[in-house]
Amino acid sequence: MGPGRAPEKWLLRVGLVGLFIATPGVTVGCFEGFDDGTEAGAFAWFTMFIGGLLVGAAAYGGLLLSLNPQSRKERRRRTVALRSLQAPLATADLTYSTLLEAATSSAGDAPRQKPPAPATDDRGRLVWWRDRALLSAFRLPGIAGWTVFVALTGLSGVLHLFGGTGRGLLFLAASACGLVVSVFGARRARALARVAVSEDVRPMRWLLLHEPHDGEAYLLLYEADGDPDETAPLLLQIATKRQARRLAPAGVADVHGLPRPGAALVPWIDGAPLWTSHRVTTLDLTSEDDRGLLTYLMGPVPRDARA
Repeated sequence: MGPGRAPEKWLLRVGLVGLFIATPGVTVGCFEGFDDGTEAGAFAWFTMFIGGLLVGAAAYGGLLLSLNPQSRKERRRRTVALRSLQAPLATADLTYSTLLEAATSSAGDAPRQKPPAPATDDRGRLVWWRDRALLSAFRLPGIAGWTVFVALTGLSGVLHLFGGTGRGLLFLAASACGLVVSVFGARRARALARVAVSEDVRPMRWLLLHEPHDGEAYLLLYEADGDPDETAPLLLQIATKRQARRLAPAGVADVHGLPRPGAALVPWIDGAPLWTSHRVTTLDLTSEDDRGLLTYLMGPVPRDARA
């Protein structure tokens, strides 16, 4: 079990389970009514309460994790160190050339599509609210759709179409929470778009590594000038597997942003930005946890290489 088994993944699963539990209740309530004196009403309110509780807990936990990237990074490192079946390789076995060989061997033979061009206006400026890849990196389309659905349900109750005014106001309050999360995510997306066009840019070598189990993809970034093994590499998790399928196993990218721990970086590869909501991590190859992380991402290693 590797870094892909991060807490945010379990929170997403809990939220999806909550939605599946609440959906039948909403459907029954819309057609049969939300009256407490009926079996249909009791079923609707019970399922919506349980589902809403799970969704709310998952949303709250995800918000705390997004506000504290340091704790998320440390949890991911501990997960790899404790649960990886491979012993961490030595620093001498985790050189750029060795990792390049691992990235090349793990690359599939499927044809790679060119990444979509960034959304720009008539003057060529980046328009973040029209960039579907950027919005998807922060899950804004799904959050916005859920917010609109809950708001329409609450409005129907306020207008006495079904459910009553009091219950409609509860749904409107829930949609207000979704609106707050959407605004927070939109602000993060806009800030990342600013990083993508900032003047803090430098060329960096990158390697594409995949988790052996979940298939989550990571970029390993090195300085483009000089010996790459002389500086500590940076690790950046890619937001979606679809983005990773468009990438070659290695290359050179123009990386915008300040390459420091916890900062937001936007690599430009093949003329398009690679959006991700994850923060960059500086790896310390003298640390057993970080070497265990790289060993895990390299995939199965022969016994003679670990000796």
